[in-house]
Amino acid sequence: MLARTMIHSPIRDISMLEMKSYLRQRENVKILGFWKAHLGIYNLSGADTSKWVNKVLRRIGEEPVLYDEVLTRMSRDQLQRLMHSKGFFTALVTDTVIPTGKKKVKVVYTIHPSRRYRIDQMGYRVDDDSMRAYVLADTSRSLLRRGRPFDAALHDEERDRITSRLRNQGYYAFNKDYISFSVDSALGRYAVVDSLILSCPLPDGASNPNGTHRRYYYRNVYYIISETPQRALLEGGFQGFDTLSYEGNVFLFEKNIEVHPTVLISSSYLSPGERFNAFYADRTQMLLSGLAYFRYVDIRYKDVTTPDDENGWLDCYIQMVPARKQVFSVEVEGTNSSGNLGAGGNLRYQHRNLWRGAEVLDVGFRMSQERQFVRNTTDVFNTSEYGVEVGLEVPKFWLPFEFEGFRKRFTPKTNIQAVYSYQHRPDYTRTIANLRYGYNWRSSRYVTHTFNPAEFNLVWLPYVNDDFWKYISGTFLRYSYEDHFILNSSYAFQFNNQSRTRQTEYWFARINMEGAGNFLRSLVSLWEKPDENGHYRVMDIQFSQYVKGDVDVRYHHAINRANTFAYRLFAGVGYPYGNTKVLPFEKRYFSGGANSLRAWPVRGVGPGTFVDTVSAFYNQTADIKLELNAEYRFKMFWVLEGALFADAGNIWGIRSDASLPGGLFEFDEFYKEIAIGVGAGIRLDFNYFLFRMDAGVKARDPIQPVGKRWVLANQPFGWNDLTFNFAIGYPF
Repeated sequence: MLARTMIHSPIRDISMLEMKSYLRQRENVKILGFWKAHLGIYNLSGADTSKWVNKVLRRIGEEPVLYDEVLTRMSRDQLQRLMHSKGFFTALVTDTVIPTGKKKVKVVYTIHPSRRYRIDQMGYRVDDDSMRAYVLADTSRSLLRRGRPFDAALHDEERDRITSRLRNQGYYAFNKDYISFSVDSALGRYAVVDSLILSCPLPDGASNPNGTHRRYYYRNVYYIISETPQRALLEGGFQGFDTLSYEGNVFLFEKNIEVHPTVLISSSYLSPGERFNAFYADRTQMLLSGLAYFRYVDIRYKDVTTPDDENGWLDCYIQMVPARKQVFSVEVEGTNSSGNLGAGGNLRYQHRNLWRGAEVLDVGFRMSQERQFVRNTTDVFNTSEYGVEVGLEVPKFWLPFEFEGFRKRFTPKTNIQAVYSYQHRPDYTRTIANLRYGYNWRSSRYVTHTFNPAEFNLVWLPYVNDDFWKYISGTFLRYSYEDHFILNSSYAFQFNNQSRTRQTEYWFARINMEGAGNFLRSLVSLWEKPDENGHYRVMDIQFSQYVKGDVDVRYHHAINRANTFAYRLFAGVGYPYGNTKVLPFEKRYFSGGANSLRAWPVRGVGPGTFVDTVSAFYNQTADIKLELNAEYRFKMFWVLEGALFADAGNIWGIRSDASLPGGLFEFDEFYKEIAIGVGAGIRLDFNYFLFRMDAGVKARDPIQPVGKRWVLANQPFGWNDLTFNFAIGYPF
């Protein structure tokens, strides 16, 4: 049995992960760095493979990796080829087999490097005169430059780069096989002459009469709205289809054309007479796929060029398969956060083509109830919530003026949303009305922008428990439980490079900025006078004035198919001023719970070292939040996944006149007030959704006296110290 494979290499220019990818034989997968759980599951199976239980154990497990001398030799040769392809032309790789047990061996591959060759000269030979200008004009962006280390992998990247550029210039039939390289290392001095060669096509119909590559143009563009496979449509000649010509484009449909042609044309770069451009073709695919009315978009081309044509001609067929125009859905969910059981339901209606412009109308009704424990007791209370939400998404900007080409470049959308929520707890009843008007657009493949120029929130509390009001009336918390409204604007920037081709390593970042009350205060002050506290009111309700900003950064790194690390940093600050002393309750930060510090209940952390000994409910919020999370995830078997995690952070107040005792943020003290929790979790990954249970324990508690805050080291551990969280999906 193969126990372990190791690579000893002094070369830092090539990652160990890349080197290991060239090994033809690897040890069994480990989790937690030492446990070969998948191998253990496989070994539980019996010899009779016809039995169902043995089949299951072998399928979810991993069979033993047996040492193979041939594969070892192939791995050694593959590593040596890798070194040569990276410019270490005289490097040598050796292997050593070391017995480590009765039936186990360790294979060690040792790389003896040489001096790396570099590019001394870079030459170009472009046989096609029509392409020479495009290739030579772009050499400043070339990956192959004088002085750089030689790397054969850059040849493939350069071929892809040039091919992409030429296809964007209309060379539809061009592919990277027309590009080759010649490398001469005879100069000595550990230098090479690297030459790129671009060939003309063979005279077999792919070339024009001049023997060079053709540039292609669109002869016809067909928009096909049908569920029938495109191949069958082309073979059948679209029999039974109605035809509509609009601005030179042809629309083919079987019954009615539900979406107005202008919507489709404004989402497409493809039109008759235009030159082929691969980038614009991909962009068109993305724009049309972004219309909620279509569930599938397929773009295909038919070469209709004749041998005597100097330019190439394409017929473009864009097939769009409609989704269901109207959809009803019912969702029932159960929740358990920090031992608080709850249930909820959603009834939703969606219309995906409201006015024949691919507009999406979304109407939802929600109700939920959660049983919560009174802190430090066994008493329970119920929290009920009812709400209705109406949203409209329009695939363009609703503005009094038009941006020429903006739809094609940025995939803009206008969003209008109205929400009403009724919340009832024993200590208060609160209603929230929200109206938002905003835009979102994409500036690149990975970057999304959201701008809400106007958002209105009205919070009204028809009932507040006398005991609760007595508790908060002498503190800044009273401001969070008074009637108020917010008129704010916000902007969010989001980067997410996770994709189908980038699953092992990706980043997510979101930056949000928000401001409220400045315009309203300037306007109201023209005819109103402030009250005795210096605050302005509208309809006898005080409005909020603040600025707020936060950043959320996440990084995911899959080591192999069984082991993944995930990290998150969240930092946010809000500053109330002018018309308010504290942030509105719904805009304040809190910590704790299933997606935060999992060793504490929701709103059970901070602020700072503040200890709440009076309130019966966890309701701790503040103006500043800092949080760090790290999680190690490992696949076990079937749908079962495990996790180990560590969470750290806290919340603080920003103003000394509106902070709880011990809750004010101070630069020379805040790092001493960081709460730390650790724990483990079990997840059931069903692909479509993931069910998660995490158990956290406090490692460092800032409410404890100085010197005793590392609670795991200063007090015995019991089951009552665990906080359980049940949730759907990963925490980050």
